[in-house]
Amino acid sequence: MSAPHVLLVEDSDFMAARVSDTLEDVHNFYVTTVGTAEEVRDALTEYDDIDCIVTNYELPHGNGIQLAASVNGRDGDPEVPVVILTGKALEPIADDALEAGVTEFVYKGDHATGEMNVLANRIDTVIEAYGGA
Repeated sequence: MSAPHVLLVEDSDFMAARVSDTLEDVHNFYVTTVGTAEEVRDALTEYDDIDCIVTNYELPHGNGIQLAASVNGRDGDPEVPVVILTGKALEPIADDALEAGVTEFVYKGDHATGEMNVLANRIDTVIEAYGGA
């Protein structure tokens, strides 16, 4: 069985390296990293094995909710599960995010440090729930 393929959308080089290195080295995911929503569309075309998208909430020219809506539309199960990694308060964005096809949230302040066990668990959970790897 191959490692689950995660597409990480993070415009901070530091956070992108930190998250991708931890997910690969500690949790055995295969991670492809891009910095913008536009690059997500290219990656989804290039790779046919992406099991989950993990995206920062704030992105250049948009946000993770808009990205989820563009990937998954607004009806039915998501084509690709989307986990939003954010430092913002979750309550104000939760309803819009779920309607747009976001499947999970992870708060950066508590869970984007150390071994990122919560993030890895949420990725595993959404992949299992939506039929990925």
